[in-house]
Amino acid sequence: MVGADGSRSVVRPAVTGPSREGGYFREYPFAWFGILCEAPPSAPELIYSNSDHGFALISQRSETVQRMYFQCSPDADPNSLSDAQIWETLQARTPGTELKEGPIFQRDVLRFRSFVSHELRHGRAALVGDAAHTVPPTGAKGMNLAIGDVILLDQALQELLLRGSERGLDAYAAAAAKRIWKSQHFSWWMTSMLHLAPEASEFDRLRQLGELRTVVESEAGQRFLAEAYTGWPYQTAL
Repeated sequence: MVGADGSRSVVRPAVTGPSREGGYFREYPFAWFGILCEAPPSAPELIYSNSDHGFALISQRSETVQRMYFQCSPDADPNSLSDAQIWETLQARTPGTELKEGPIFQRDVLRFRSFVSHELRHGRAALVGDAAHTVPPTGAKGMNLAIGDVILLDQALQELLLRGSERGLDAYAAAAAKRIWKSQHFSWWMTSMLHLAPEASEFDRLRQLGELRTVVESEAGQRFLAEAYTGWPYQTAL
């Protein structure tokens, strides 16, 4: 049995047992206010912006549809702002770039959580994807992690069904956990480096900017971010 049924998995208890939460959990004190709009791209690449007004992410869906986010309170009401207020917020948080505006046809608030199941496999039951883990969206690791799980589990099932060996299943959890925790760290790091924490002091803000400059002004820092963002090589469980 494979639990690939999302973050509210009904399969997970069969793997983790009756623990209180079933895994390691962290919630963040901010969220993303997201929109889909009809507009041309504002830049040829993604824009991650850490400004004095807060975080913003400008991404592209197509030549005519764009996805944009800005940091907000987890309790924010997606209908609380007018279109004009949304564009004013986004423009203020992307200094140096004039965003291409257009009609907003979808809006939502995306809360931030990190979760890793205490167990990833029990007997003939295994968890993959959001049933096994969730990450903040800042590092763009959700789909990457799910694919990594499936590749490992596919290898384990081939070992079981074609060769009658459970070595792959026995090794699945440990192999998957290595990638999961690397991705959890990267997602937490990107999140903490780019967002303004509600309780942050002036020292915290200046330290954060120093960290950001360390990354963008260093070839080694840029290589680390690029490697982790695009994903590490897939590995076998055995």
